[in-house]
Amino acid sequence: MITTLKFKTPIFILMMTLFSFSLSAMQSRVENQDGPIPQNNVNDNEDIILIDENGKKIALSELKGKVVFVNFWATWCRPCVEEMPSIRDLKDKFKGNDNIVFVLLNVEANLTKSKKFMKDKNYDLPVYVAADTIPSQYFQGAIPTTLIFNKKGELEAQMQGGQDFDRPEIYEALKKLTGQ
Repeated sequence: MITTLKFKTPIFILMMTLFSFSLSAMQSRVENQDGPIPQNNVNDNEDIILIDENGKKIALSELKGKVVFVNFWATWCRPCVEEMPSIRDLKDKFKGNDNIVFVLLNVEANLTKSKKFMKDKNYDLPVYVAADTIPSQYFQGAIPTTLIFNKKGELEAQMQGGQDFDRPEIYEALKKLTGQ
C-alpha cells in the first residue's frame, strides 16, 4: 500500500503541474478578450462558408451590414454547453433587431446532432457547420471560441474559453455595434 502511494504521488504531482500549465496557457488567451484585437476584414480569400440547418450555404462575407456573433462549439464540450443559456439570453435581448446575426458553428460538422441538442435543451439558437476549412486567423481549434464581427465585416472581438454572455458590458458593446 505504501509503495503504491509513493508511486502515485509523483504521477499526481506531474498531472497537477501539467494541468496548471494548461490553465495558465488558456488564461493567457482568455485575458485578451476585454480589448479589441487587430482588425481583419472578411474577404473572399479568408471567408467562412457556412451550411445552415436546411443545408443552405452562406458565406460570412454575405452578412456584411450586420453584426455577426459566431460561436464555435461542440455538444460534448462542457464549457460550450455551460455558456449556451447565456448565448440564448443574449440573443433574446436582440429579438426583432435585424442588425445582428447569431451563428452557432458546430465543429463536429453534424447538423442532425446539433439540431437534436438544441431541441432537447429548448434552445432557439441557429446551428451551422463549416462547409470548408476555417481560416486559422479566426479559429485555431480551441472551443468554445467566439468571434464578433462589426457591420463592415471586421473582427471586433475574439474570445476563447467559456464565457458568460449575459454580462451587461457584452450586451452594451453589441448594442452599440448594432446601432440600437
